[in-house]
Amino acid sequence: MTVKAGRRAATATTPQRQEVWEAIRKQPERFTVDDLVARSGANRKTVQDYLRCLLPGGVIQAEGGDNYSLIDDRGYHAPRLNRAGQPVSQGAGVENMWRSMRGLAEFSPRDISAHSTTPDVRVSEPTAKAYCFMLLKTGYLRVIKKAEPMAGRQAIYRLIRNSGPKPPQIQRIKQVFDPNTGAVHVPGDQS
Repeated sequence: MTVKAGRRAATATTPQRQEVWEAIRKQPERFTVDDLVARSGANRKTVQDYLRCLLPGGVIQAEGGDNYSLIDDRGYHAPRLNRAGQPVSQGAGVENMWRSMRGLAEFSPRDISAHSTTPDVRVSEPTAKAYCFMLLKTGYLRVIKKAEPMAGRQAIYRLIRNSGPKPPQIQRIKQVFDPNTGAVHVPGDQS
């Protein structure tokens, strides 16, 4: 594990907001920061920072002292809120594309764009095409039907490495980090 400035660096296995959220949902009536630290394995700062986002978002309420309760259970996925309690949309496009890929048997970038765009999140065809291309190069997708640019047809893909619910992330250095497994894949990596 990498150590920087005396603190542990976050890894795919370091408990984060999702684990805190699951701990809240297990005991929604009354919980404390200490309860959540113990149940989630997340560090105290992570828990406190997340509670500071959930409070103004109307998801939890303070019950006096260090006690809180859940008042708006939003389901399995941890609510993504900023400190003002407003929804965070950064990364939502990638989440939507991954969810679409996992749900469709076969798809083109155009299909992914259409299935991933919502009233709050826009996923353009070039963005979907770039995501598909990188996932193809790192062994997540297989080409089912080659593109025919002269005919205006895009390639058709199938997801062959469904590693879990969290979307693989394309990093600036042109590699893919998979938060489900903690693995890093580079173009040409088919393992």
